[in-house]
Amino acid sequence: MRFLARWLGQSILMAAGLIGFLLAVQAPAWTEHYTAALQQRAEELRLDIDGRIDAMRRYYDLPATAPREDIARLMMEREPANAAALREADQRRILYETAYSRIRAASPLFRPLVAGRLIITDAGPLSAVAESASASYSARLPLTLDALSYGLFGLVLALFLVEILFSLLAGLARPSRSNSWRRRAG
Repeated sequence: MRFLARWLGQSILMAAGLIGFLLAVQAPAWTEHYTAALQQRAEELRLDIDGRIDAMRRYYDLPATAPREDIARLMMEREPANAAALREADQRRILYETAYSRIRAASPLFRPLVAGRLIITDAGPLSAVAESASASYSARLPLTLDALSYGLFGLVLALFLVEILFSLLAGLARPSRSNSWRRRAG
């Protein structure tokens, strides 16, 4: 019976280590996928904003050389809801571009950590991009140094957590020494 228990424990430990490795090795590739999604969203917003400004120029017969500030001022006067939507879109574009720049500025080994920190601290647009990037991400097994580093960390962390779990379960299964002392004295 102890043989089966030991075998089952080792099997669970190996499976957890393998799962931890396979999950953690995805971090650099997923981060690249996420940064590409950020860049794509920023470009889509830039095109949308430029299209709205061009539509304003055509609608109000403004010259093509009219500064954006003048168009924004005119939009605030005549179409405040459209101006607010344009301002919100521009703020999201800046947020996406800033997040993309911060991730790309980090070394490849630390990009997943920077991306994770940005996603965790933002409950809005960056998290929404992360959700859509996760939905369209397909797992792969990259053999790059940074992916293998994350994989090794995931392996060690998973093994550590399973060992802690086994220790806690073993502690709960054994009677405590204080209870056994009381039984002997009683």
